[in-house]
Amino acid sequence: MSEEKYFASDHESDFERTRLALSESAYDPDTIRQLEALGVSEGWRCLEVGAGGGSIAQWLAKKVGPSGTVVAIDMNVRFLRHLAIPHLEVREHNILNDPLEAGSYDLVHSRRMLMHLREPEKALKKMADALRPGGWLFIEDQDFASTFCIALTDPSLEANLAVAQRLFTHLRNQGIFDPYFGRRERSLVEALGFLDIGHEGWTRIFRGGEPIARITLMTAQALRPMMLSAGVCNEEEFEDLERRFLDPSVTRMDYIMFGAWGRKPNG
Repeated sequence: MSEEKYFASDHESDFERTRLALSESAYDPDTIRQLEALGVSEGWRCLEVGAGGGSIAQWLAKKVGPSGTVVAIDMNVRFLRHLAIPHLEVREHNILNDPLEAGSYDLVHSRRMLMHLREPEKALKKMADALRPGGWLFIEDQDFASTFCIALTDPSLEANLAVAQRLFTHLRNQGIFDPYFGRRERSLVEALGFLDIGHEGWTRIFRGGEPIARITLMTAQALRPMMLSAGVCNEEEFEDLERRFLDPSVTRMDYIMFGAWGRKPNG
């Protein structure tokens, strides 16, 4: 297997921390809503896989209290080292290669992590094995299909849409990440033989310059050298993309965020 490497792992810290903070502010409320629905409570032992900036790990730590435990793992823990909660443990960890404690956790959660892996099924199996019987698995990943709606309401975005289509094809073909992973989540959890499975997706409309637009723009900027060298777009096309994401007169639909969950059978 090729070595796993997150596409933004080498980006300057302030840039990537800002991008992560925007993502946390946008997506944490819905993640927390579902975690609440799963019943996360005092005393639980939780594993946060691909913990990123640590916002959900911190929320979990407050929720489970001193009698619980949260383990936050990531291949790069540069944004997790500052966390100073006694019952929150930070580990530098590669989910595909490094071991996890089997049968140890009441909850295993990841967000926007599996879609970046070349072997997501392998990672998911390890996450499932780490759950105790009766424990909950909750995974969240995006599906970029909603991007293709933009030109239906604004034909002037046809050029941006063409760039997006070429970019998604390139990313998928190169194994950088799967832009359509979110729709697969339910079948992957079902294949584990889990119970009480649910799967839902949500999106939103946003204007240029708003936080969601800034997240998407910063992601594109992180990918810009690759986009230019691979012929996904030229300089003029990229500048038009940037301009449109900052223009408040332009409305777009966000990528669909899917969440799937299931409970590990007893015995």
